[in-house]
Amino acid sequence: MSEFVVVGHSISVAAIRDYLFAKKIDKGDSIVLNPMDYEHLTEEIKNSDEPIDIPVNVFGVLLLKDTSGDVPVGKVQIVKNDKL
Repeated sequence: MSEFVVVGHSISVAAIRDYLFAKKIDKGDSIVLNPMDYEHLTEEIKNSDEPIDIPVNVFGVLLLKDTSGDVPVGKVQIVKNDKL
């Protein structure tokens, strides 16, 4: 079963970046966000001076919007890129 984790006080690009470094999340893995958090994050990116990569990623970690309704607001799900 998947685990949902908190990446910081609120979900932001900076909080995700810090979490990726602290937990050593690998390039190629994905972070699934609640749709409200995902929209907040994309608005933050749009209002910044940094270019937007589509699909949205931070240091090679793909940020995805939860379509299942499983990820609670304020938490994320880490999906490992298991290479067989």
